[in-house]
Amino acid sequence: MMKKSMVSLLLALALLLGAACADELKLAARPADLSPLERYAAWTEEGAAWRVYSNETVAALNQLAAEAGGSAGYFYLAISGDRAEGIVQPELVFCYLGPRTLNADTASLVLDQARFDFKTTHETMLIGRVTVEVMRAPLDAAGVKALRRLYVARQVRVRLLGDYSYAFEPALRDVYATTRQQIEASSLKGVSAMLAELDALGVAQYGLWDLNAARWERLYGFRPQMEACALGREAADAAIPLKNDFEMLAREDSGQAVRRLQELLMETGYMQGRPDGSFGDGTDRAVRAARRYWGMMECGIADRALIDALEGKAAAEKADTSGTGALAPLGGVCDVSLSRCWFAGAFASEKGDVRAAVNGDDLLFIAEGRVLNTSAEELTFYRQLSAALSLGEVSFPCTLVCETDAGARFDTALLPLGEARLVIYAEVPARAAAADGWTLALSAGGETLTYTVTGGN
Repeated sequence: MMKKSMVSLLLALALLLGAACADELKLAARPADLSPLERYAAWTEEGAAWRVYSNETVAALNQLAAEAGGSAGYFYLAISGDRAEGIVQPELVFCYLGPRTLNADTASLVLDQARFDFKTTHETMLIGRVTVEVMRAPLDAAGVKALRRLYVARQVRVRLLGDYSYAFEPALRDVYATTRQQIEASSLKGVSAMLAELDALGVAQYGLWDLNAARWERLYGFRPQMEACALGREAADAAIPLKNDFEMLAREDSGQAVRRLQELLMETGYMQGRPDGSFGDGTDRAVRAARRYWGMMECGIADRALIDALEGKAAAEKADTSGTGALAPLGGVCDVSLSRCWFAGAFASEKGDVRAAVNGDDLLFIAEGRVLNTSAEELTFYRQLSAALSLGEVSFPCTLVCETDAGARFDTALLPLGEARLVIYAEVPARAAAADGWTLALSAGGETLTYTVTGGN
């Protein structure tokens, strides 16, 4: 740790040499206080990983397992995360109990006149002596916003799609004719408690959704995917009418609309054979191939967006994921841009190289962005590019690294004209993470960029 005089000298040098600019660096997440979550019966923790859902959900799952015969569906909001990485991951979880195995990989949730389609995992869970199918859909910021519509929705519908499909309509009643109705209706009650806990964790200011996505991909092989569409806009003269509750064609649907869909899939080269009006394996494969081609979520849903694309009326828009903001020149040595910072016990390269705090009682302050080497020589960190993290008059030594080998590992040098993810980190006492007043100074070629850390949950 540098002495007070060294901090003063550094600040004085910055003033004498001239700061390239002063900016704010948004704090994407502070360490989450998980102690309120530990009071729930469903709280589990294994190593740094943790998971929780509401007591209402515990009761509903136990009742679901007690059902003998018939079919029932249920959904709930779970929150999981990782203490070391500082990640908080909301999950919308769908459950099914019935005589057939759905093998579902997609769940559709209709809230009044809006439909949200989620890509899900598929697994089975043993509750007592009963095996229940479980589908998990990771939520990002848009997914959490969509789920909040439950507070005001007058009508809710769910459809689970796989080898077979199952639909249910949870509705709150004064009296339930069957236990199945009570279980399905309790889906609406169990979500609110966890939405409140998400708010307490500061989800509105949370800015590590891409780290969530990378972690989910490591665990389950795909990133969070959700598509939204408005319902109730079906044209009366549509060649392929979609007049059911979900305004889609999918597994186990049949009739003239499915036959016309098959004909369209054959005309556009996604399917061969003879149209039979039954949405089975062949139609499912063709729909998935068409959706993949048009940049949509790969699933077995044929809705208006897909049909319009097949008919040449519209093309799916793909999200722009380029860049993290404009790079600023620094001292004629490099261009840099810092986009966010957070506190955690560890961080990783895109493909798994991990850096962690040495002391278990400490955390890492992590700042992330991009760096471009604008010089004709290899850019060497520490010698040509350095950083200083300060809290008031106390300074903490920083380490600078950049991703290399296609994101597989970190390095401390960058080839001429090379551009890479830049990470600056410093080990600090965990108790200091809650403090305000952090600043980060990034220096090269006699110039300094000074960032004031703001925000955070």
